[in-house]
Amino acid sequence: MGCTSSNPQQPKSLNNKTPALFTSYKMGDVVLQNRIVMAALTRCRTNPADKIPNNLLVEYYSARADAGFILTECTSCRVDGDCFPGSAGIYSDAQVEGWKKVTKAVHDKGGKIYLQIWHAGRSAHPSQIGGVTPLSSSPVALNESVYTMNGKEQLVVPKEATIAEIQELIKAFRHGAENAKKAGFDGIELHAGHGYIVDQFLRDCVNKRTDDYGGSIQNRCRLTLEILDQLVAVFGKGRVGMKISPLNEYNGMSDSNPFELFTYLLEQASKKGIAFVEVNEGISFDAADHATKLVKHLANQTKKTVREILKPHFKGTYISNFKHEYDSATQVIQEGKAELVSFGTHFVCNNDLVQRFKNGTPLRGLQNVKDMSKLQAVYFYGNTALGYTDLSPYEA
Repeated sequence: MGCTSSNPQQPKSLNNKTPALFTSYKMGDVVLQNRIVMAALTRCRTNPADKIPNNLLVEYYSARADAGFILTECTSCRVDGDCFPGSAGIYSDAQVEGWKKVTKAVHDKGGKIYLQIWHAGRSAHPSQIGGVTPLSSSPVALNESVYTMNGKEQLVVPKEATIAEIQELIKAFRHGAENAKKAGFDGIELHAGHGYIVDQFLRDCVNKRTDDYGGSIQNRCRLTLEILDQLVAVFGKGRVGMKISPLNEYNGMSDSNPFELFTYLLEQASKKGIAFVEVNEGISFDAADHATKLVKHLANQTKKTVREILKPHFKGTYISNFKHEYDSATQVIQEGKAELVSFGTHFVCNNDLVQRFKNGTPLRGLQNVKDMSKLQAVYFYGNTALGYTDLSPYEA
């Protein structure tokens, strides 16, 4: 296995502390069995030709059904919205039928599962999306190479979306939401972070428009809020949320005034009454790089964290996301700094994460892995059961 069974920070027994993570919680219209959320994790196990969820996904998600709720991998709302070979879609009838098997398996185990709906925008290469030029808010290229079915290829300058194309994009998100409801999902999360198309409209490092969808913060938030309106129209406000990453630099992202931008966005989302916001509170996915940049950030923000700045501006459920361990998650819940906590990597390596937390047993981790690139290619993003559905439960 790629995930090792030792962990330098093991969860403590619940015998001597309040089990904050294991209290039930009502998020919008849905009652959750605990405060532990499985974050969206793109694992690339579908057939790249059709993006249909298969039996591997059924087994993978149902094995994690004891989370408070599951967020699926980022799922494209239409065929030109993908940048991962083997990720799933939600735009075809066959994909809906595949997802029905996943949601049924999770529900049969008493779990809740939400679809994370998404469009890659400029992060896609033409060879991944039928040869067309990817759309974005503005013709600003991401200076990176990506892995495609043809090998590693340099990303191209995207096409600036016309107003008509923006309206078609909004319709695609609605159609995806309608399909998600048909597939039996309990709710839906708009992926508005990590440098994908919604984030490309939000942040001014990419958005250079001068029309109603660019320039001012209000205009740059317009697409996000209009998509949320469509998701609410389908699912109801009590089953809709969004993910944001205000400071995260992934996919070449930044903004000249991120807190003014995301404060406004959260205030407007609150007015719509959506159920939750999941916030990636990190700056970089690399732990050392994040730590260095966090020191500078805190100095510039009078020692306030992302959570402290943004949470007061959102009335719904706040989900804290970024490299949490058992103790840090418990602390933010106990102190009222977040209502829920989402975990990513720990759910990759521990299909029984909730039980390991509950029992105080060691977690599988990645600290002993010597070749991370090989691990990612085979275990994280491969197309087989290896490292995906072959994890055994903990045995003392």
